Amino acid sequence: MSQEERDARLGLTGLTGAEREARIRQLREQLDRAKAEAKAALRARRAAGGNAPPRPEA
Repeated sequence: MSQEERDARLGLTGLTGAEREARIRQLREQLDRAKAEAKAALRARRAAGGNAPPRPEA
């Protein structure tokens, strides 16, 4: 994947330097939140005595 394709997927095309930095910061914050939520869910599942993968919601 080219740099242009990556930028387009991340919504970085056509942004100024400051806008680009703000967008990257926003993406990193979203990733950090998702990572923290996933870790918390894993800790909770392990604490509940289950090490099996989560069951799909019906």
